[in-house]
Amino acid sequence: MTEISQHETVLDSDQQQVGGLYAKALLAAAGDSVDHIVGEFEAVVKECLDTHPNLEQALSSPRITQEQKESMLDRIFNGRINGTLLNFIKILCRRGRIDSLRAIQVTSKLLREEQLGKTRVSVTSAQPLNDDQRHQIAERLRQAYGREAVLVESVDAGLMGGIVLKIGDQVLDGSASGKLDSLKSAVTDGVQRAIRDRYESLLSN
Repeated sequence: MTEISQHETVLDSDQQQVGGLYAKALLAAAGDSVDHIVGEFEAVVKECLDTHPNLEQALSSPRITQEQKESMLDRIFNGRINGTLLNFIKILCRRGRIDSLRAIQVTSKLLREEQLGKTRVSVTSAQPLNDDQRHQIAERLRQAYGREAVLVESVDAGLMGGIVLKIGDQVLDGSASGKLDSLKSAVTDGVQRAIRDRYESLLSN
Protein backbone atom coordinates (compact mmCIF):
# COMPACT_ATOMS: atom_id res chain seq x y z
CA MET A 1 0.00 0.00 0.00
CA THR A 2 1.41 3.39 -1.00
CA GLU A 3 1.78 5.88 1.83
CA ILE A 4 0.83 9.48 1.12
CA SER A 5 1.75 12.69 2.92
CA GLN A 6 0.10 15.80 1.53
CA HIS A 7 2.51 18.31 3.02
CA GLU A 8 6.16 18.05 3.91
CA THR A 9 7.09 19.79 7.15
CA VAL A 10 10.25 21.91 7.10
CA LEU A 11 12.25 22.08 10.34
CA ASP A 12 15.00 24.54 11.21
CA SER A 13 18.34 23.34 12.55
CA ASP A 14 17.41 23.77 16.24
CA GLN A 15 14.15 21.88 15.74
CA GLN A 16 16.00 19.11 13.93
CA GLN A 17 18.51 18.77 16.76
CA VAL A 18 15.89 18.65 19.52
CA GLY A 19 13.55 16.54 17.41
CA GLY A 20 16.28 14.01 16.65
CA LEU A 21 17.33 13.67 20.30
CA TYR A 22 13.85 13.08 21.67
CA ALA A 23 12.55 11.12 18.69
CA LYS A 24 15.36 8.56 19.07
CA ALA A 25 14.55 8.23 22.76
CA LEU A 26 10.86 7.66 21.99
CA LEU A 27 11.55 5.02 19.34
CA ALA A 28 13.93 3.22 21.69
CA ALA A 29 11.35 3.19 24.48
CA ALA A 30 8.50 2.10 22.20
CA GLY A 31 9.74 -1.46 21.72
CA ASP A 32 7.41 -3.70 19.74
CA SER A 33 4.71 -1.01 19.82
CA VAL A 34 6.82 1.47 17.86
CA ASP A 35 4.61 1.68 14.76
CA HIS A 36 1.48 2.01 16.87
CA ILE A 37 3.05 4.76 18.97
CA VAL A 38 4.37 6.68 15.95
CA GLY A 39 0.87 6.60 14.46
CA GLU A 40 -0.75 7.71 17.72
CA PHE A 41 1.77 10.52 18.10
CA GLU A 42 0.79 11.90 14.70
CA ALA A 43 -2.89 11.63 15.64
CA VAL A 44 -2.29 13.53 18.90
CA VAL A 45 -0.75 16.41 16.95
CA LYS A 46 -3.25 16.54 14.10
CA GLU A 47 -6.48 15.66 15.89
CA CYS A 48 -5.85 17.28 19.27
CA LEU A 49 -3.22 20.01 19.24
CA ASP A 50 -3.98 21.33 15.74
CA THR A 51 -7.73 21.45 16.40
CA HIS A 52 -7.48 22.60 20.04
CA PRO A 53 -4.63 25.16 20.26
CA ASN A 54 -5.69 26.11 23.80
CA LEU A 55 -4.48 22.69 24.97
CA GLU A 56 -0.97 23.32 23.67
CA GLN A 57 -0.96 26.79 25.20
CA ALA A 58 -1.98 25.36 28.57
CA LEU A 59 0.74 22.69 28.46
CA SER A 60 3.32 25.39 27.67
CA SER A 61 2.08 27.91 30.23
CA PRO A 62 4.35 28.64 33.23
CA ARG A 63 1.24 29.62 35.20
CA ILE A 64 0.00 26.04 35.27
CA THR A 65 1.82 23.65 37.58
CA GLN A 66 3.32 20.40 36.38
CA GLU A 67 0.81 18.49 38.52
CA GLN A 68 -2.06 20.31 36.83
CA LYS A 69 -0.61 19.63 33.38
CA GLU A 70 -0.17 15.93 34.06
CA SER A 71 -3.68 15.71 35.50
CA MET A 72 -4.98 17.39 32.34
CA LEU A 73 -3.08 14.93 30.14
CA ASP A 74 -4.43 11.98 32.13
CA ARG A 75 -8.02 13.19 31.80
CA ILE A 76 -7.65 13.59 28.03
CA PHE A 77 -5.40 10.69 27.03
CA ASN A 78 -5.27 8.04 29.74
CA GLY A 79 -6.65 4.81 28.29
CA ARG A 80 -6.87 6.39 24.84
CA ILE A 81 -3.21 6.38 23.81
CA ASN A 82 -0.28 4.11 24.60
CA GLY A 83 1.07 4.62 28.13
CA THR A 84 4.64 5.06 26.86
CA LEU A 85 3.54 7.93 24.62
CA LEU A 86 1.53 9.55 27.42
CA ASN A 87 4.52 9.40 29.79
CA PHE A 88 6.74 10.79 27.02
CA ILE A 89 4.47 13.84 26.59
CA LYS A 90 4.55 14.36 30.37
CA ILE A 91 8.36 14.35 30.24
CA LEU A 92 8.26 17.00 27.52
CA CYS A 93 6.11 19.12 29.84
CA ARG A 94 8.56 18.68 32.74
CA ARG A 95 11.48 19.71 30.56
CA GLY A 96 9.68 22.65 28.94
CA ARG A 97 9.81 21.06 25.50
CA ILE A 98 6.16 21.13 24.47
CA ASP A 99 7.09 23.79 21.92
CA SER A 100 9.23 21.13 20.22
CA LEU A 101 6.54 18.46 20.23
CA ARG A 102 5.69 18.84 16.52
CA ALA A 103 9.35 18.66 15.52
CA ILE A 104 9.75 15.52 17.62
CA GLN A 105 6.66 13.95 16.05
CA VAL A 106 7.80 14.68 12.50
CA THR A 107 11.31 13.42 13.20
CA SER A 108 10.09 10.25 14.87
CA LYS A 109 8.04 9.44 11.79
CA LEU A 110 10.98 10.13 9.46
CA LEU A 111 13.35 8.02 11.56
CA ARG A 112 10.89 5.14 11.61
CA GLU A 113 10.51 5.32 7.84
CA GLU A 114 14.29 5.10 7.52
CA GLN A 115 14.37 2.10 9.85
CA LEU A 116 11.81 0.37 7.63
CA GLY A 117 13.79 1.13 4.47
CA LYS A 118 11.29 3.66 3.13
CA THR A 119 12.15 6.74 1.07
CA ARG A 120 10.29 10.04 0.97
CA VAL A 121 9.63 11.24 -2.57
CA SER A 122 8.25 14.69 -3.40
CA VAL A 123 5.81 14.40 -6.30
CA THR A 124 4.70 17.59 -8.02
CA SER A 125 2.04 17.15 -10.71
CA ALA A 126 -0.16 19.40 -12.83
CA GLN A 127 -3.30 17.86 -11.32
CA PRO A 128 -3.92 15.80 -8.17
CA LEU A 129 -2.87 12.19 -8.66
CA ASN A 130 -5.38 9.36 -8.62
CA ASP A 131 -4.81 6.01 -6.94
CA ASP A 132 -3.68 4.32 -10.15
CA GLN A 133 -1.06 7.00 -10.80
CA ARG A 134 0.19 6.76 -7.21
CA HIS A 135 0.52 3.01 -7.59
CA GLN A 136 2.49 3.40 -10.84
CA ILE A 137 4.85 5.94 -9.28
CA ALA A 138 5.44 3.84 -6.17
CA GLU A 139 6.00 0.67 -8.19
CA ARG A 140 8.44 2.31 -10.63
CA LEU A 141 10.40 3.79 -7.74
CA ARG A 142 10.50 0.43 -5.98
CA GLN A 143 11.84 -1.22 -9.12
CA ALA A 144 14.39 1.53 -9.71
CA TYR A 145 15.66 1.98 -6.16
CA GLY A 146 14.59 -1.14 -4.29
CA ARG A 147 12.81 0.81 -1.53
CA GLU A 148 9.20 1.56 -0.67
CA ALA A 149 8.25 5.17 -1.43
CA VAL A 150 6.35 7.54 0.83
CA LEU A 151 4.84 10.10 -1.54
CA VAL A 152 4.69 13.76 -0.53
CA GLU A 153 2.28 15.29 -3.04
CA SER A 154 1.84 18.84 -4.30
CA VAL A 155 0.13 20.39 -7.33
CA ASP A 156 1.59 22.92 -9.76
CA ALA A 157 -0.70 23.69 -12.69
CA GLY A 158 2.24 25.35 -14.45
CA LEU A 159 3.75 21.95 -15.21
CA MET A 160 1.29 21.65 -18.13
CA GLY A 161 0.63 17.97 -17.61
CA GLY A 162 4.08 16.88 -16.50
CA ILE A 163 5.42 15.61 -13.18
CA VAL A 164 8.55 16.21 -11.15
CA LEU A 165 9.88 13.68 -8.64
CA LYS A 166 12.48 14.60 -6.03
CA ILE A 167 14.35 12.35 -3.61
CA GLY A 168 16.37 14.63 -1.37
CA ASP A 169 18.31 16.92 -3.71
CA GLN A 170 17.95 14.56 -6.68
CA VAL A 171 15.37 15.49 -9.32
CA LEU A 172 13.92 12.57 -11.28
CA ASP A 173 12.22 12.80 -14.63
CA GLY A 174 11.66 10.61 -17.67
CA SER A 175 15.37 10.65 -18.51
CA ALA A 176 16.60 9.16 -15.23
CA SER A 177 18.41 6.07 -16.55
CA GLY A 178 15.38 5.38 -18.72
CA LYS A 179 13.59 3.80 -15.77
CA LEU A 180 10.83 6.40 -15.43
CA ASP A 181 9.98 7.00 -19.11
CA SER A 182 6.78 4.97 -19.05
CA LEU A 183 5.79 6.46 -15.71
CA LYS A 184 5.97 10.02 -17.02
CA SER A 185 4.11 9.02 -20.18
CA ALA A 186 1.38 7.25 -18.21
CA VAL A 187 0.74 10.22 -15.93
CA THR A 188 0.91 12.74 -18.79
CA ASP A 189 -1.46 10.63 -20.92
CA GLY A 190 -3.88 10.45 -18.00
CA VAL A 191 -3.93 14.23 -17.62
CA GLN A 192 -4.36 14.73 -21.37
CA ARG A 193 -7.27 12.27 -21.44
CA ALA A 194 -8.95 14.10 -18.55
CA ILE A 195 -8.62 17.43 -20.40
CA ARG A 196 -9.92 15.91 -23.66
CA ASP A 197 -12.87 14.23 -21.93
CA ARG A 198 -13.82 17.48 -20.21
CA TYR A 199 -13.60 19.38 -23.49
CA GLU A 200 -15.78 16.83 -25.28
CA SER A 201 -18.27 16.94 -22.41
CA LEU A 202 -18.56 20.73 -22.70
CA LEU A 203 -19.14 20.48 -26.47
CA SER A 204 -21.92 17.95 -26.01
CA ASN A 205 -23.88 20.13 -23.57
